[in-house]
Amino acid sequence: MYNDDKNDVTQKEDALNDGEFQMVRSRYKQLGEDRSKIPPPNQKEDSKLVKLIKKNKLATAVILTLFVALTLSIILLCVYSANSKDRALTGDYTFIYGKEEVKYKNEKVVINDVLYVDMNRLAAYAELSSSGSHNTMKYIASEGQYIKFTNESEYAVINGTKVVIDAPAFVDETKCIVPYSVISKAVESGIVFNIGEKNTVTIKRRSYEDKENDVIIYQDITFSSAAFRTVSSISDVSKVTFDYPEGISAYISNIAPSTPSEYLLLVNAQNPLSAGYLPKDLFKLPSDITALGESYYLSKDAALSLIAMMKTLKSYGVYVTSAYRDYDYQVRVFEQYVKSYTDKGYTREQAEAEVRKTSALPGTSEHQSGLCVDFMYDNQSVLDNRFENSAGFRWLSENAYKYGFILRYPKDKTDITSYDYESWHFRYVGRDAATEIYFSGLCLEEYLELI
Repeated sequence: MYNDDKNDVTQKEDALNDGEFQMVRSRYKQLGEDRSKIPPPNQKEDSKLVKLIKKNKLATAVILTLFVALTLSIILLCVYSANSKDRALTGDYTFIYGKEEVKYKNEKVVINDVLYVDMNRLAAYAELSSSGSHNTMKYIASEGQYIKFTNESEYAVINGTKVVIDAPAFVDETKCIVPYSVISKAVESGIVFNIGEKNTVTIKRRSYEDKENDVIIYQDITFSSAAFRTVSSISDVSKVTFDYPEGISAYISNIAPSTPSEYLLLVNAQNPLSAGYLPKDLFKLPSDITALGESYYLSKDAALSLIAMMKTLKSYGVYVTSAYRDYDYQVRVFEQYVKSYTDKGYTREQAEAEVRKTSALPGTSEHQSGLCVDFMYDNQSVLDNRFENSAGFRWLSENAYKYGFILRYPKDKTDITSYDYESWHFRYVGRDAATEIYFSGLCLEEYLELI
């Protein structure tokens, strides 16, 4: 019988090893499910690599170990970098102001993981002048450049621009500390800030040597708001010009007084005047500009500026219906309003609550300042916002700033002034401030915050 097995020419091949199997599997995944496209493995080349790895097991192990070590090093470096700031904030600090070293305990200069700078010490070193109150500090540098901080506020003011800051400043009667990130960005020139090793902060003034006169000249310090997000700002009005009718030149020194800051008095419920407050230099207004020729008074500069403005405003049929009111007058008016409610059965407390909706408490009315006036037009019997429909109001809206007056309680600022819109109520602040307020679209409260 013929034995087929003896003549079988089929040779049995060894099974794929792990390396070869993984290569075939990888190719299969790349080509998808169409197995017909899988090329035969280059066993010659692949087996060489596998044999090489098997032959050099020690070298392969070393290479793999180095790769793992490098990967771990990169991971640890990333973690170190991410936490380096936090670790740096755990130690005490040394601040170097020029040549003076000042050491601070960590808790004095690191608050909520934010590094702070002592502004009063910085101001002393950099020769910045300062002014402020119990919760606000202003630091003034070269050419009137300034930066202002308010206690626990998320804003700062830089040269008339209100900006958002990274963390709040802390201000009281004894200190003003501000975030390092804020002051280092706010200083545009004149001071160099640097954080070095071992929690060392160096603050140094820029200077150069005048060899001819053998003196050190310090660079002017300037501030900039460019690196911050702006909330509001005072417009540049340096190119604004003023055109007046004839006969006004004699009043310019009153319209634009040499000491304008004294006319920026803020009077409201949070800033009341005392019962004894009396404006300086009260000046009687001419009877031809007042209602029924009544006697009204204003502070002298405000009065003369108003007289100049009325030279045109009178032609629109507008006259003055109220000006300075002393504290006692406010009390009488307030009590009259209260009585009108108690006569209706209201309790004293209920009556006062109702009156406060429309009438200021004694001491909180701007009229006591001697710096504001109320206007009415001919045939207007009640002081109300019908005045805004008059030609006189339209003229005032466009020209009052030229004479140092502003609309005190604008329609779109009631949430800030806490007063309803009063189209008839204008306030004297001097031409410089009035012009900036007018072109910046601000109310007095906003403006005072920015200066």
